[in-house]
Amino acid sequence: MKLYIVRHGQTEWNVLEKFQGQLNSPLTEAGIEKVRKTAEELKNIVFSKVYTSQVGRTIGTAEIILEHNKNQIEREDKLELNKLYELNEIYFGEWQGQTFAEIEKKYPEQYHNYFYDVKKYDAKTIGGEELKDGLDRFLKGLNQIVSENKEGNILVVTHGTVLELFFNYIQNVEAHDLDERKLIGNGEYKIFGYEDGKYFEIEK
Repeated sequence: MKLYIVRHGQTEWNVLEKFQGQLNSPLTEAGIEKVRKTAEELKNIVFSKVYTSQVGRTIGTAEIILEHNKNQIEREDKLELNKLYELNEIYFGEWQGQTFAEIEKKYPEQYHNYFYDVKKYDAKTIGGEELKDGLDRFLKGLNQIVSENKEGNILVVTHGTVLELFFNYIQNVEAHDLDERKLIGNGEYKIFGYEDGKYFEIEK
């Protein structure tokens, strides 16, 4: 089994530097174009199952990838999207829908902690989800996917922050070592395997 894990395409709020969290904004033209390029790279992969978060930008990204997939075009029984809450982005509470600049002005201490000293970041002060809780939720979703699929190529479309937490996790890096400024790019993907209870990255 291989997990093809994709971050959603660029959105309008990504461009405006707004925290999205579990809110949504539309994919931009540039975002759609990047996802199409990723779809081209994956066009010959025969996917047996597709999972997304419940948020529109991941659903839209998955649909674009499937539209360009040779196997999907040829098959009569199109794959359905399995939308899992567990794959949703971190819930950022009061920050959702606000720009980075607005947050820095209104919440200077937690803004600094989140971006520059995340060990001191306290999500409770903004009514948000703790990073470790978000990672645990995401892992629960991935574990469900693994339990449902013993073989095949699985497409998973999710979000930047939970992905960065997951990448750290498989390298035995703590959740509080997150660097929000170094997320995987919009529309980019990595491939993972699962063996003996552990996830590992597979070279493309």
